[in-house]
Amino acid sequence: MRKTLHLRLAVLQLPHTLRPRGRRTLRRNRAPGILAGVLALSLAAAFAVRFLHGENPEARRTFPALGTFATVVVRAPEEDIPGMMSAADSLLNHIDCELGRFSDTGQLRHLNTAGSISSESELGRLARFSNTMVAATGGSFDPSLGALVEVWGFPGADSVPDPARINEVLAVTGWEDMVTITEDSILLHSGGLLDFGAVAKGWAVDRTWTLLMEMGAEECLVEVGGEVRCGSSTGRVWNIGVRHPRNDSLAGVVSITEGAVATSGDYECFFIENGVRYSHLLDRNTGYPSGAAAGATVVAPDCATADAMATAAAVGGPDAAGSFPEELYTGIIVIVEDGQGACQVHRFGEVPWAAE
Repeated sequence: MRKTLHLRLAVLQLPHTLRPRGRRTLRRNRAPGILAGVLALSLAAAFAVRFLHGENPEARRTFPALGTFATVVVRAPEEDIPGMMSAADSLLNHIDCELGRFSDTGQLRHLNTAGSISSESELGRLARFSNTMVAATGGSFDPSLGALVEVWGFPGADSVPDPARINEVLAVTGWEDMVTITEDSILLHSGGLLDFGAVAKGWAVDRTWTLLMEMGAEECLVEVGGEVRCGSSTGRVWNIGVRHPRNDSLAGVVSITEGAVATSGDYECFFIENGVRYSHLLDRNTGYPSGAAAGATVVAPDCATADAMATAAAVGGPDAAGSFPEELYTGIIVIVEDGQGACQVHRFGEVPWAAE
Protein backbone atom coordinates (compact mmCIF):
# COMPACT_ATOMS: atom_id res chain seq x y z
CA MET A 1 0.00 0.00 0.00
CA ARG A 2 1.32 3.43 -0.89
CA LYS A 3 2.03 5.55 2.16
CA THR A 4 1.23 9.25 1.86
CA LEU A 5 2.71 12.04 3.97
CA HIS A 6 1.60 15.47 2.81
CA LEU A 7 3.72 18.59 3.17
CA ARG A 8 1.48 21.48 4.07
CA LEU A 9 2.08 24.44 1.72
CA ALA A 10 1.22 28.03 2.47
CA VAL A 11 1.71 31.49 1.02
CA LEU A 12 2.52 34.75 2.78
CA GLN A 13 0.31 37.48 1.38
CA LEU A 14 -0.55 40.98 2.42
CA PRO A 15 -3.94 41.36 4.10
CA HIS A 16 -6.77 42.39 1.79
CA THR A 17 -10.40 43.40 1.99
CA LEU A 18 -13.08 41.55 0.04
CA ARG A 19 -15.52 44.02 -1.42
CA PRO A 20 -18.11 42.90 -3.99
CA ARG A 21 -18.77 45.56 -6.59
CA GLY A 22 -21.52 45.30 -9.18
CA ARG A 23 -21.75 41.78 -10.55
CA ARG A 24 -18.24 40.87 -9.48
CA THR A 25 -17.87 37.92 -7.16
CA LEU A 26 -15.72 37.96 -4.07
CA ARG A 27 -12.03 37.70 -4.86
CA ARG A 28 -10.62 34.27 -4.16
CA ASN A 29 -6.84 34.37 -4.30
CA ARG A 30 -5.82 30.97 -3.00
CA ALA A 31 -2.59 29.48 -1.79
CA PRO A 32 -0.42 27.75 -4.41
CA GLY A 33 -1.54 24.36 -5.57
CA ILE A 34 -1.07 21.68 -2.97
CA LEU A 35 1.88 19.81 -4.34
CA ALA A 36 2.58 17.37 -1.56
CA GLY A 37 5.73 15.38 -0.94
CA VAL A 38 4.98 11.74 -0.24
CA LEU A 39 7.94 10.10 1.46
CA ALA A 40 7.97 6.33 1.05
CA LEU A 41 10.49 3.45 1.14
CA SER A 42 9.90 -0.14 0.19
CA LEU A 43 10.81 -2.71 2.87
CA ALA A 44 13.78 -3.89 0.82
CA ALA A 45 15.08 -0.36 0.36
CA ALA A 46 14.63 0.37 4.05
CA PHE A 47 16.61 -2.74 4.95
CA ALA A 48 19.39 -1.71 2.56
CA VAL A 49 19.53 1.78 4.05
CA ARG A 50 19.87 0.41 7.59
CA PHE A 51 22.44 -2.18 6.60
CA LEU A 52 24.61 0.03 4.39
CA HIS A 53 24.17 3.45 5.93
CA GLY A 54 23.20 2.85 9.53
CA GLU A 55 20.33 4.49 11.37
CA ASN A 56 20.88 8.04 10.19
CA PRO A 57 17.89 10.14 11.22
CA GLU A 58 15.53 12.02 8.92
CA ALA A 59 14.92 15.68 9.72
CA ARG A 60 12.50 18.24 8.33
CA ARG A 61 12.51 22.03 8.62
CA THR A 62 10.29 24.76 7.17
CA PHE A 63 11.50 28.28 6.37
CA PRO A 64 9.83 31.39 4.93
CA ALA A 65 11.20 31.90 1.41
CA LEU A 66 10.27 33.66 -1.85
CA GLY A 67 6.88 34.82 -0.61
CA THR A 68 5.85 31.36 0.55
CA PHE A 69 7.40 28.55 2.59
CA ALA A 70 10.27 26.17 1.87
CA THR A 71 10.37 22.66 3.33
CA VAL A 72 13.63 20.73 3.51
CA VAL A 73 13.76 17.00 4.30
CA VAL A 74 17.16 15.33 4.74
CA ARG A 75 18.51 12.03 6.00
CA ALA A 76 22.09 12.41 7.17
CA PRO A 77 24.36 11.83 10.17
CA GLU A 78 22.75 13.54 13.14
CA GLU A 79 25.74 15.79 13.80
CA ASP A 80 25.59 17.16 10.22
CA ILE A 81 21.90 18.05 10.14
CA PRO A 82 22.04 21.44 11.96
CA GLY A 83 24.72 22.71 9.58
CA MET A 84 22.76 21.50 6.56
CA MET A 85 19.58 23.21 7.69
CA SER A 86 21.43 26.44 8.45
CA ALA A 87 23.07 26.37 5.02
CA ALA A 88 19.72 25.75 3.32
CA ASP A 89 18.09 28.64 5.17
CA SER A 90 20.97 31.00 4.32
CA LEU A 91 20.96 30.07 0.64
CA LEU A 92 17.19 30.47 0.33
CA ASN A 93 17.39 33.89 1.99
CA HIS A 94 20.16 34.91 -0.42
CA ILE A 95 18.20 33.84 -3.48
CA ASP A 96 15.04 35.49 -2.16
CA CYS A 97 16.91 38.78 -1.72
CA GLU A 98 18.60 38.68 -5.10
CA LEU A 99 15.77 37.36 -7.29
CA GLY A 100 12.61 38.35 -5.43
CA ARG A 101 10.17 40.66 -7.15
CA PHE A 102 9.57 42.68 -3.98
CA SER A 103 13.19 42.96 -2.83
CA ASP A 104 14.43 46.55 -2.76
CA THR A 105 18.14 45.68 -2.74
CA GLY A 106 18.59 42.60 -4.90
CA GLN A 107 19.91 41.93 -8.37
CA LEU A 108 16.45 41.92 -9.95
CA ARG A 109 15.77 45.42 -8.62
CA HIS A 110 19.14 46.54 -9.99
CA LEU A 111 18.47 45.09 -13.45
CA ASN A 112 14.99 46.59 -13.62
CA THR A 113 16.25 50.05 -12.64
CA ALA A 114 19.77 50.20 -14.10
CA GLY A 115 19.07 48.12 -17.21
CA SER A 116 22.05 45.78 -16.99
CA ILE A 117 23.72 43.19 -14.81
CA SER A 118 26.65 40.82 -15.06
CA SER A 119 25.90 37.55 -16.80
CA GLU A 120 27.93 35.78 -14.08
CA SER A 121 25.67 36.99 -11.26
CA GLU A 122 22.94 34.80 -9.75
CA LEU A 123 20.34 36.65 -11.81
CA GLY A 124 22.56 36.61 -14.88
CA ARG A 125 22.73 32.83 -14.80
CA LEU A 126 18.97 32.62 -14.29
CA ALA A 127 18.40 35.01 -17.20
CA ARG A 128 20.54 32.85 -19.49
CA PHE A 129 18.55 29.80 -18.43
CA SER A 130 15.29 31.68 -18.96
CA ASN A 131 16.39 32.65 -22.46
CA THR A 132 16.57 28.94 -23.30
CA MET A 133 13.16 28.27 -21.77
CA VAL A 134 11.46 31.14 -23.60
CA ALA A 135 12.64 29.63 -26.88
CA ALA A 136 11.76 26.07 -25.84
CA THR A 137 8.18 27.03 -24.94
CA GLY A 138 7.53 29.39 -27.82
CA GLY A 139 7.08 32.30 -25.42
CA SER A 140 4.43 30.66 -23.22
CA PHE A 141 7.01 31.15 -20.47
CA ASP A 142 8.17 34.77 -20.53
CA PRO A 143 9.73 36.67 -17.57
CA SER A 144 9.39 40.03 -19.36
CA LEU A 145 5.75 40.45 -18.30
CA GLY A 146 6.53 42.40 -15.13
CA ALA A 147 4.76 45.56 -16.29
CA LEU A 148 1.72 43.53 -17.33
CA VAL A 149 1.64 41.80 -13.92
CA GLU A 150 1.69 45.21 -12.23
CA VAL A 151 -1.17 46.52 -14.38
CA TRP A 152 -3.31 43.53 -13.44
CA GLY A 153 -2.24 43.85 -9.79
CA PHE A 154 -1.45 40.22 -9.03
CA PRO A 155 -1.30 38.75 -6.43
CA GLY A 156 -3.83 41.28 -5.11
CA ALA A 157 -5.87 41.70 -8.30
CA ASP A 158 -9.65 42.02 -7.94
CA SER A 159 -10.86 43.56 -11.21
CA VAL A 160 -10.05 43.70 -14.93
CA PRO A 161 -7.82 46.71 -15.70
CA ASP A 162 -8.41 49.33 -18.37
CA PRO A 163 -7.81 47.72 -21.81
CA ALA A 164 -5.87 50.83 -22.86
CA ARG A 165 -3.34 50.24 -20.06
CA ILE A 166 -2.99 46.60 -21.07
CA ASN A 167 -2.21 47.60 -24.65
CA GLU A 168 0.23 50.22 -23.43
CA VAL A 169 2.36 47.79 -21.44
CA LEU A 170 2.20 45.13 -24.14
CA ALA A 171 4.44 47.46 -26.14
CA VAL A 172 7.22 46.96 -23.56
CA THR A 173 6.86 43.19 -23.10
CA GLY A 174 8.22 40.23 -25.04
CA TRP A 175 11.52 38.68 -23.97
CA GLU A 176 13.03 38.62 -27.46
CA ASP A 177 12.40 42.35 -27.93
CA MET A 178 13.19 43.58 -24.42
CA VAL A 179 16.24 41.53 -23.36
CA THR A 180 19.68 41.30 -24.95
CA ILE A 181 22.24 38.81 -23.68
CA THR A 182 25.92 39.41 -24.38
CA GLU A 183 28.96 37.46 -23.27
CA ASP A 184 29.35 39.68 -20.21
CA SER A 185 25.97 41.25 -19.51
CA ILE A 186 22.20 40.93 -19.41
CA LEU A 187 20.67 44.09 -20.89
CA LEU A 188 17.07 45.22 -20.37
CA HIS A 189 15.69 47.71 -22.87
CA SER A 190 14.07 50.94 -21.70
CA GLY A 191 10.57 50.53 -20.29
CA GLY A 192 10.90 46.80 -19.64
CA LEU A 193 10.21 45.19 -16.29
CA LEU A 194 11.27 41.62 -15.53
CA ASP A 195 9.54 39.24 -13.12
CA PHE A 196 11.03 35.76 -12.61
CA GLY A 197 8.23 34.53 -10.36
CA ALA A 198 7.48 31.65 -12.74
CA VAL A 199 10.96 30.14 -12.35
CA ALA A 200 12.67 31.61 -9.27
CA LYS A 201 11.22 29.02 -6.88
CA GLY A 202 12.36 26.14 -9.08
CA TRP A 203 15.80 27.74 -9.38
CA ALA A 204 16.03 28.10 -5.59
CA VAL A 205 14.94 24.49 -5.09
CA ASP A 206 17.68 23.21 -7.41
CA ARG A 207 20.39 25.31 -5.79
CA THR A 208 19.37 24.20 -2.30
CA TRP A 209 18.99 20.51 -3.16
CA THR A 210 22.39 20.44 -4.88
CA LEU A 211 24.04 22.13 -1.89
CA LEU A 212 22.59 19.63 0.59
CA MET A 213 23.57 16.61 -1.49
CA GLU A 214 27.09 18.00 -1.83
CA MET A 215 27.17 18.41 1.98
CA GLY A 216 26.55 14.69 2.37
CA ALA A 217 22.78 14.15 2.60
CA GLU A 218 21.96 10.56 1.64
CA GLU A 219 18.31 11.47 1.01
CA CYS A 220 16.99 14.94 0.34
CA LEU A 221 13.76 16.65 -0.69
CA VAL A 222 13.44 20.43 -1.11
CA GLU A 223 10.08 22.05 -1.77
CA VAL A 224 9.33 25.77 -2.23
CA GLY A 225 5.75 26.83 -2.81
CA GLY A 226 4.87 23.45 -4.29
CA GLU A 227 7.92 23.01 -6.53
CA VAL A 228 9.84 19.88 -5.55
CA ARG A 229 13.31 18.41 -6.15
CA CYS A 230 14.20 15.09 -4.58
CA GLY A 231 16.76 12.30 -4.79
CA SER A 232 19.01 10.06 -2.75
CA SER A 233 21.92 7.66 -2.76
CA THR A 234 19.62 4.94 -1.38
CA GLY A 235 17.09 4.49 -4.18
CA ARG A 236 14.26 5.94 -2.14
CA VAL A 237 10.95 6.36 -3.95
CA TRP A 238 9.28 9.74 -3.53
CA ASN A 239 5.57 10.09 -4.30
CA ILE A 240 4.48 13.65 -5.09
CA GLY A 241 0.76 14.36 -4.83
CA VAL A 242 -0.74 16.79 -7.36
CA ARG A 243 -3.80 18.76 -6.37
CA HIS A 244 -6.97 18.64 -8.45
CA PRO A 245 -7.51 22.14 -9.92
CA ARG A 246 -11.21 22.33 -9.05
CA ASN A 247 -11.41 20.78 -5.58
CA ASP A 248 -9.24 20.04 -2.57
CA SER A 249 -8.55 16.42 -3.48
CA LEU A 250 -5.57 14.98 -5.34
CA ALA A 251 -5.76 14.58 -9.09
CA GLY A 252 -2.98 12.01 -8.95
CA VAL A 253 0.41 11.03 -7.57
CA VAL A 254 3.76 11.19 -9.35
CA SER A 255 6.33 8.60 -8.20
CA ILE A 256 10.03 9.21 -8.85
CA THR A 257 13.37 8.21 -7.36
CA GLU A 258 15.15 11.39 -8.46
CA GLY A 259 14.18 14.58 -10.26
CA ALA A 260 11.72 17.42 -9.95
CA VAL A 261 7.98 18.04 -10.08
CA ALA A 262 6.32 21.45 -10.49
CA THR A 263 2.69 22.46 -10.88
CA SER A 264 1.00 25.65 -12.05
CA GLY A 265 -2.70 26.38 -12.30
CA ASP A 266 -5.40 29.00 -12.57
CA TYR A 267 -6.53 28.19 -9.01
CA GLU A 268 -3.37 29.53 -7.36
CA CYS A 269 -4.12 33.25 -7.66
CA PHE A 270 -7.31 34.52 -9.29
CA PHE A 271 -10.51 36.51 -9.04
CA ILE A 272 -13.90 36.09 -10.71
CA GLU A 273 -15.68 38.96 -12.42
CA ASN A 274 -19.04 38.61 -14.16
CA GLY A 275 -18.69 34.85 -13.94
CA VAL A 276 -15.28 34.78 -15.65
CA ARG A 277 -12.16 33.47 -13.91
CA TYR A 278 -9.09 35.72 -14.30
CA SER A 279 -5.86 34.14 -13.05
CA HIS A 280 -2.22 35.21 -12.79
CA LEU A 281 -1.35 33.07 -15.86
CA LEU A 282 -0.95 35.91 -18.34
CA ASP A 283 -0.65 35.39 -22.10
CA ARG A 284 1.88 37.72 -23.68
CA ASN A 285 0.02 37.62 -26.99
CA THR A 286 -3.20 39.10 -25.59
CA GLY A 287 -2.24 40.73 -22.31
CA TYR A 288 -5.03 38.82 -20.60
CA PRO A 289 -5.05 35.69 -18.43
CA SER A 290 -4.98 32.50 -20.45
CA GLY A 291 -7.85 30.07 -20.19
CA ALA A 292 -6.10 27.26 -22.02
CA ALA A 293 -5.69 24.99 -18.97
CA ALA A 294 -6.83 24.68 -15.39
CA GLY A 295 -3.49 23.24 -14.30
CA ALA A 296 -0.27 21.67 -15.51
CA THR A 297 2.33 19.47 -13.85
CA VAL A 298 5.79 18.82 -15.26
CA VAL A 299 8.26 16.12 -14.26
CA ALA A 300 11.82 16.97 -15.27
CA PRO A 301 15.41 16.28 -14.20
CA ASP A 302 15.68 19.72 -12.56
CA CYS A 303 13.16 21.97 -10.86
CA ALA A 304 13.90 25.19 -12.77
CA THR A 305 12.94 23.44 -16.02
CA ALA A 306 9.88 21.87 -14.42
CA ASP A 307 8.80 25.21 -12.93
CA ALA A 308 9.16 27.18 -16.17
CA MET A 309 7.50 24.48 -18.27
CA ALA A 310 4.61 24.07 -15.83
CA THR A 311 3.79 27.76 -16.22
CA ALA A 312 4.19 27.51 -19.98
CA ALA A 313 1.93 24.45 -20.20
CA ALA A 314 -0.70 26.12 -18.03
CA VAL A 315 -0.58 29.26 -20.20
CA GLY A 316 -0.39 27.52 -23.58
CA GLY A 317 -2.51 24.46 -22.79
CA PRO A 318 -2.18 21.02 -24.39
CA ASP A 319 -1.38 22.40 -27.86
CA ALA A 320 1.68 24.26 -26.55
CA ALA A 321 2.79 21.46 -24.22
CA GLY A 322 2.81 18.98 -27.09
CA SER A 323 5.42 21.07 -28.89
CA PHE A 324 7.92 21.39 -26.01
CA PRO A 325 11.30 19.70 -26.67
CA GLU A 326 10.98 16.17 -25.31
CA GLU A 327 14.62 16.01 -24.21
CA LEU A 328 13.95 18.69 -21.57
CA TYR A 329 11.30 16.86 -19.57
CA THR A 330 10.21 13.40 -18.48
CA GLY A 331 6.46 13.91 -18.51
CA ILE A 332 3.77 16.61 -18.64
CA ILE A 333 0.20 16.43 -17.36
CA VAL A 334 -2.20 19.19 -18.51
CA ILE A 335 -5.67 19.34 -16.97
CA VAL A 336 -8.34 21.20 -18.96
CA GLU A 337 -11.82 22.12 -17.77
CA ASP A 338 -14.42 21.35 -20.45
CA GLY A 339 -16.83 24.16 -19.57
CA GLN A 340 -19.31 21.81 -17.90
CA GLY A 341 -17.32 21.44 -14.70
CA ALA A 342 -15.54 18.24 -15.78
CA CYS A 343 -11.78 18.00 -16.30
CA GLN A 344 -9.82 16.17 -18.96
CA VAL A 345 -6.23 15.03 -18.46
CA HIS A 346 -3.70 15.28 -21.32
CA ARG A 347 -0.37 13.43 -20.95
CA PHE A 348 2.90 13.93 -22.78
CA GLY A 349 6.07 11.88 -22.42
CA GLU A 350 6.61 9.10 -19.90
CA VAL A 351 4.44 10.24 -17.02
CA PRO A 352 5.02 8.32 -13.73
CA TRP A 353 1.45 9.15 -12.79
CA ALA A 354 -1.26 7.30 -10.87
CA ALA A 355 -4.70 8.91 -10.89
CA GLU A 356 -6.46 9.12 -7.52
